[in-house]
Amino acid sequence: MSAVGEPGPVESAVRARVKPGASLPTPTGRGQFTIASIDGTGIVLLLGQKEARTPISWACLEGVPQFLRGRGWVPIAGTYDTSSAAGTLDAYLKQFINRATAGWVAVILERAGIVVIDRGRPAAVKLRREAADL
Repeated sequence: MSAVGEPGPVESAVRARVKPGASLPTPTGRGQFTIASIDGTGIVLLLGQKEARTPISWACLEGVPQFLRGRGWVPIAGTYDTSSAAGTLDAYLKQFINRATAGWVAVILERAGIVVIDRGRPAAVKLRREAADL
């Protein structure tokens, strides 16, 4: 939420189209993850077979459109370690959370109408034209 208590545009879009308890496919479609909760601080994902609780703040998510603005396709490039390739969605997200979350975040933002995903190899994401003003 913003300083005045109003949800930002990403939070509003996510809340309108993604519901707690929803099970969503990974970008490859070979797995799935669950939205554990959505509240004033952000979203909590349950990832992997052990359903690791993974909170992602609204501050992090609200910055994704700015990160993608003016770029074409940006590699998702989720790596399962603390390093990441510069210029990827993974690198942006690892400023906020030290875990590979880029693929799952991309799916959530796609469901919310903010990005489109190219599921080819390597998978990439870009800001939807309709979301360019976010």
